[in-house]
Amino acid sequence: MKNQQNNSKYLGHDYTDKSTDSARLIQSVRKLFLSGGKFTAKDINSLAGTNDARKFISVLRHKEGWKIEDIRLSNGCKLYWLAKKGGSNE
Repeated sequence: MKNQQNNSKYLGHDYTDKSTDSARLIQSVRKLFLSGGKFTAKDINSLAGTNDARKFISVLRHKEGWKIEDIRLSNGCKLYWLAKKGGSNE
């Protein structure tokens, strides 16, 4: 078993640290939304260094209860942002 782990590292795939990478990436996506910006999935992927922006948005929405809103742009992309608490007065 240990040999397999070493082989995976040798081949460039360190699966033992996959959960750490996911945690780091979702934390990066959280920080982007908390900055107050509006982003497309392509923007998030580029800024956070991931290819799973829509997956992370789904996790934040459904598992963590974040109010992430979106609108479809004329080019077909969606623009995502974190909804403000309390409506338009805040």
